[in-house]
Amino acid sequence: MRTLRFLITMILIAGAMLGIQGCSAEGPQPIHYGKESCAHCRMTISDARFGSQLVTTKGRTYNFDDVQCLLSFVEEGGVARSEVAHCYLSDYANGGKLLPADSLLLLKSESLKSPMRGDIAAFTSEAALEAVREVHGGEHLTWTDLWK
Repeated sequence: MRTLRFLITMILIAGAMLGIQGCSAEGPQPIHYGKESCAHCRMTISDARFGSQLVTTKGRTYNFDDVQCLLSFVEEGGVARSEVAHCYLSDYANGGKLLPADSLLLLKSESLKSPMRGDIAAFTSEAALEAVREVHGGEHLTWTDLWK
């Protein structure tokens, strides 16, 4: 009986520690492309070049298939602006790696054809942005331009 009680206690402690670790994770959480649904439009998130993520001040994570869905989610009251701790966008030129939105350069072009037609791609460098702009044209934006 003591062994069973000890085992149950250890399992509960391990579960609590994993829960605490999950809540305190720094940075973006992986988006499971092809399996997860967008928190705003409910479509399957499938294109890693355009995925985005919002993390609240309480640590809740919301994933989106397009930056336009992230912005609409906030504008329509899915999360209050005051509760937004971080926004991450996929680096278009780097396999969709999620990076802080305010550190990225943005390109808006209709020919990019993002999932929900926000048609905005994010880049870590001016050179990467310009290489895509040569093909697709478009307008250079900043996160501040979108998050107003």
